[in-house]
Amino acid sequence: MKKCFVVSPIGEEGTEIRKRTDTLFKHIISPVCERCELEPIRVDKINDTDTITNTIIEHLKNADLVIADITDHNPNAFYEIGFRSSTGKPMIQLRQKGEKIPFDISTIRTFEYDLTDLDKVDEIKERLEKTILAFDFSEESNFEDSNKNDMEIEKREMPQILNILYDIQDKISDLTKEIKNKDTQTIETAIQAVAKVNALNIPEDPNVSLMKTLMPEIFKNPEVFKELLKLSRIEQNNKDKK
Repeated sequence: MKKCFVVSPIGEEGTEIRKRTDTLFKHIISPVCERCELEPIRVDKINDTDTITNTIIEHLKNADLVIADITDHNPNAFYEIGFRSSTGKPMIQLRQKGEKIPFDISTIRTFEYDLTDLDKVDEIKERLEKTILAFDFSEESNFEDSNKNDMEIEKREMPQILNILYDIQDKISDLTKEIKNKDTQTIETAIQAVAKVNALNIPEDPNVSLMKTLMPEIFKNPEVFKELLKLSRIEQNNKDKK
């Protein structure tokens, strides 16, 4: 079975960092790896007589995939990300919702997760699965080869294309929310303005009062409204002739 090495801040037992890391591993990373036929490996869960540093380096070099959580900007995690990047092998970055991305890696697409929102959890799992399945894990795909045909190049670049599409989707979603928020604010402002005008007790125009009375009846009986319009037009034509 192919292996997925998980890079993340671990933290001490009982800390918020450990709780978040364990939840991420259990409810997002492990189920996705299982569906993609990958064995998820985290360094604190390895029973190895070798030193931790050597074990980490070996997995960073040889794992088919690395999933790295950059939340909390852990220095060890960044070192491991840098080492993995030098191998040219597949890697996916994650971050907790609201976490800022350091300038050094801001150009690398990073998937955002929210452990407090079940819908978002399902969404990130789906995205991770599609991205992982798009990777070509064969050894020769990790090196430049001028003889590769167009289909092989397209397959190799598919994860990057998916990342770009997800980025566009997120930006559209954020823009839609922003527009909705502005529309809501505009409506609230209008309601407040009407309330202020009503509070002034300004005498209402008789024509406006009449329309307020007639409108509900017009909606109930549109045919009556049509007849009123006909009468109005006839009366106007008679005035014009005079």
